[in-house]
Amino acid sequence: MEKKRKAMGGMEDADWCKKGAEVEVSLEDEGFRGSWYTATVLRTVSKKNNKMFVEFHTLMCDDDDTKPLRQFVNFILARPIPPRESARSFGLSEEVDAFHCDGWWEGIVTEVVDDSTYSLFFRSSREQIQFPQSQLRLHREWFHGQWVPSFPDPPPSPSQS
Repeated sequence: MEKKRKAMGGMEDADWCKKGAEVEVSLEDEGFRGSWYTATVLRTVSKKNNKMFVEFHTLMCDDDDTKPLRQFVNFILARPIPPRESARSFGLSEEVDAFHCDGWWEGIVTEVVDDSTYSLFFRSSREQIQFPQSQLRLHREWFHGQWVPSFPDPPPSPSQS
């Protein structure tokens, strides 16, 4: 049992996947691979099948564009919402996530157009698209309960010096 718990990242103790938590979910369906969508956990992970029931924030049901999509997703395809970092600039060849088509898609910076616009290449779709800095974030992976690369420590406050 301990090996299974470690393999699953200790989900029993994870606050990030409890009912009401906001998470990001990767979908395995054709056309969605390589993207992450924000959702709220409606039912926690079932120990029987390792799935949680979520409601997506930006994906809607096929038959009704006003009703959010709800579905069971495998625990290993979910992660906590990455902490937001302050606005930053990006360099050539840097891996970033771009908010595009209702989700976060992994791309590579191929051109710095100006201080606040970047051209990205997406391996999954083989597209080149420009984005404002406000729609980008540094690409990170959720690995064994930590963000990789890790977020830098905030500078110490004057009272801590």
